[in-house]
Amino acid sequence: MKIVVMSWLARESVEIFLRSNIVYRPDLAARPAHVAGDELALLAPDVVIARDADGEAVAALQALLPDCRFIVCRLASAAPARDLPQPGARCAWVCASTWERAEYEAFVLAEALCRPRHRPRPPAIGGQPADVILVGAGVVNLVTALVLCTHGFDVSVVERMADPLASEHERPRGAGATFGGRDARIFSFNESRQHLACSPRYTPQTHTQFRAKVSQDGWLSRAPEHLGERERRWIRQLEQVPPWAALAYGNDIVGFNRQSAARWQEIFSLHPEILQDAHYIGRLLRVYPDQASFAAARTAEAEIGALIRTLDLRLLREDEPALADAIDRGAIAGALAVRGFSLNIQRFGRNLIRLLQELGVRFSWQQQLTAIRHDGAGAVSGLVIGGRLCRARHYVICPGAHGRSIEGRSAALDAIGAMVGMWVTLPNDGMPLSSPLKVRRRGFGSGAAAQGANIVPGRDASGAPVLHCSSGHGFVGVDAADVRAADLEELARCVMQTAEDLFGDKFHRARSTGLIGATPAYCIRPWTPSGLGLVEVQDAASGGRLVVSGGHNTGGFAQSPEVARAVLCALQERPHPMHALYHPRRFADVFEASA
Repeated sequence: MKIVVMSWLARESVEIFLRSNIVYRPDLAARPAHVAGDELALLAPDVVIARDADGEAVAALQALLPDCRFIVCRLASAAPARDLPQPGARCAWVCASTWERAEYEAFVLAEALCRPRHRPRPPAIGGQPADVILVGAGVVNLVTALVLCTHGFDVSVVERMADPLASEHERPRGAGATFGGRDARIFSFNESRQHLACSPRYTPQTHTQFRAKVSQDGWLSRAPEHLGERERRWIRQLEQVPPWAALAYGNDIVGFNRQSAARWQEIFSLHPEILQDAHYIGRLLRVYPDQASFAAARTAEAEIGALIRTLDLRLLREDEPALADAIDRGAIAGALAVRGFSLNIQRFGRNLIRLLQELGVRFSWQQQLTAIRHDGAGAVSGLVIGGRLCRARHYVICPGAHGRSIEGRSAALDAIGAMVGMWVTLPNDGMPLSSPLKVRRRGFGSGAAAQGANIVPGRDASGAPVLHCSSGHGFVGVDAADVRAADLEELARCVMQTAEDLFGDKFHRARSTGLIGATPAYCIRPWTPSGLGLVEVQDAASGGRLVVSGGHNTGGFAQSPEVARAVLCALQERPHPMHALYHPRRFADVFEASA
């Protein structure tokens, strides 16, 4: 994408938006139309941004530049200029109360106009239903399998881990994030959010958390000097995301979470058996250690439609006596009741597998995908699974954090990095916690990757009540195997400190009984430099599609129903917003273009 700004920008906008692929030429508006048109033709912009005062020049340039799109900014308080060009396919207006806001909206719109899009082919007559191979049996692909088989597809699932049903109370060999950590997940509107979408004012020079370890309030679980060139390139890509774009990405992610909320309730209503013994809790609390974070969160949760009510400390103590000691010690300053739920993810996943088997889905365990094969025309000709070439009409790959081990042309697989997160389990007897918590942390490592923690009530393998506590994210590299070189003690300190801070008595009993071992459990989750999830669609030689989904930045569970819907639409040759908003080249095609 190349943008030419042909009008003066507000000073704040100059600081925020200008970069290598944005040409700032406010002098063009004052030049004769044919001169400005010649210069713009040489610059070859995709989008021109102007103010309404220069509407006459924009109207003239539209005729001279038939392949360019124009965005005109104006103030809401001002009367429209009489010479403002009419809106149409190549010209749009944005209107706001300040120039800064109008220019922000203009750049967001420019990004939307220039992002890549998958264009579905016309659906084949009588082409559905069809067979499909799903690679991966994490929760995202299990939900996708459920949606596909209920829409008439003949579904097979292959997975590199051992059968979770054969080891009900153990971690299956080769488990990914769903079955690899502890038996708990939370759904909230903010899951999988763009974690670096904090302010439009940060820059790569000041935003350096991925160059520091967790102990230095960074995101690294490996020493920076031990990272290879592939990791450094991944970090450079992350730092190149403009802050205003990160905010837009965050809004898109939250939008998919909101859509998934209704779809989750539909799935639970149609298939209540998948919640059996999964300890589903249909509420969620957020707690904060200080008034500043509490006030900011109250505004943010209300803005995305998640806030139900504010809980003062007296009411919180009444609702959750297990938090009384933390309240008395000043560890909690405020709490919010928000929309969300929690469940035991591994029991839920096993229930899903049983349901899918009853619906005719076939599972093959300990079968690893090693390569995607393409024919001479670039179409997918098959998948190499367990050493043999497998063919189907459609293919769906959800690799978790293990995408780098798969050979073949895929922009999505190339974007996925690996993030490790830590877990501890506490007893939940005596004065039990009844609601899941999203906790804003304080103390060690809380400046970036360990700002938050999840506390989820559930049951252990013997049926005893427990609390599963998760905190901290540490980037280990572009390959999940890089966790072998990670410093897990730092992340362990984050989750241990939070568990002790909130539930001191339970924590010390867990220590004394051996429920907390020397090294807490961990799981590895997929991340992307852009912070966006990934939905890549390729043509298959069979006339079908290959879809790669993943990279959901610790929140794949939350968005599973909407990811499943996006996959279904791709296989049915129908559009879905995720195809564009989670396109693997959304960032690169817009921001990596050179001026």
